Order: sequence, then C-alpha cells, then structure tokens
Amino acid sequence: MALPKRDFIFIDESGDPGSATEYYILGLLHITDVSLKKINIHLGAFRYFGGVKKELKSTRLNPVQKRHLFDIIKSQIGIDRFIKTSALYINKKDYSGPYLIDQPGLSRDATKFRHYVLRRLLEFHFKNTKQQSNEIEVVIDRFHTLEEKEQQLRNYLRVDIYNALPKFLHIIQADSQYVDLLQVSDWVAGCVKEKFFIHPERDYKDLFQYIKVCQLRH
Repeated sequence: MALPKRDFIFIDESGDPGSATEYYILGLLHITDVSLKKINIHLGAFRYFGGVKKELKSTRLNPVQKRHLFDIIKSQIGIDRFIKTSALYINKKDYSGPYLIDQPGLSRDATKFRHYVLRRLLEFHFKNTKQQSNEIEVVIDRFHTLEEKEQQLRNYLRVDIYNALPKFLHIIQADSQYVDLLQVSDWVAGCVKEKFFIHPERDYKDLFQYIKVCQLRH
C-alpha cells in the first residue's frame, strides 16, 4: 500500500457572510495524494456516463446525481482510500460570535467573519481527524479577489497559539469551475443546508455517518 505524501483539504461555502441568508455553511473534503488518484477516476466516470457537464455543485445536481455522488464518496472510504468530510454551519439567529453584526467594541467585518469561521472549521476537523502525511495543502473556493486579503487569510491560519491546527504547507484559493474536488466540498455544504435549513424532516442518517457536522454559535 502506497503511503501518502500530501494531504489535500478542499473547502467551499454556502450562504453569505452578511444578512442575505439565514445560514452560513462551510463544507470540507479531506483526501490524500493516494486517494486523489482513485476518486478522480470515479468522478470522471460520473461525468462521462452520467452526462454531467455542469459543475458538481449541490444546487445544480438532481436528487439522483446527488445520491450517486454520495455513493462514490462512500465507496472510496477504506484503508488505502482516505476520504473524510466535515462541515460547520451557523444559524445566524443563534450566533453570538464576532464579526457577523456590530457589537460593542467589535464591528461587523465580512472578511474577518469568513476567516474566523474557516479557522473554526479546520480546528473542528483536525480535532476529529489526523493528518496522513507531513504536508498539508488547503484549497479554498475563491472568495477574495484582493491579494492583500488572501495573504491576511494565510497569516491568520498559520498563527496557532493553542496548537489546534497542524502546519499548512500551502494555503491557496482556486475557482471551483476547474477544480472538481472543490465542487465536492460544495456538495458537502449543500447536504448540510438541506438537512438543517431546507428539509429537516427528511432522514439523512446514512449520509451523516460520513459527514461530521458542527454548529457554531459563538
């Protein structure tokens, strides 16, 4: 069995950092360079045989396609096929943490809010999941267009006073249009949105055996 040489973390968001939605969600997909090769084969077959030409985003897939995508993820989980998924969501009416709204001594700041929630997601994920190699690359669906803000994000995630995060070799942004695995992390966020905000009456038991979910309240 080949040992992984690098971990890859793909993260996408659903909702907005302001008041346009009642929720803010981050979905995370964690794989290695070994499992990357195998899941890419299945995603390619999913696109080819399913005739899927659009992005694999949760809002663009029908229920059958969503289930098929879940089956791909589930089938790849094994000793030599490391795949983990995590998510963090905020119900804004229950959230008392920083940066979402103006507070005494702390103003609303969409950039800092995104950075703060992203860090909390990574802390939650690595509390439950061990890195598989000595190198970790974090790939985030692009929400900063200014290089200055992108560098602020890198700096923020690399300062780790409480040793809650591993060392990250690379922290980059990319456009999900050309990164299928970012689209899968969007699917993770979409699953959480459906469960907690769209169809809470449905039974998602099997799905959420594979997605670890945290609600952030503060």
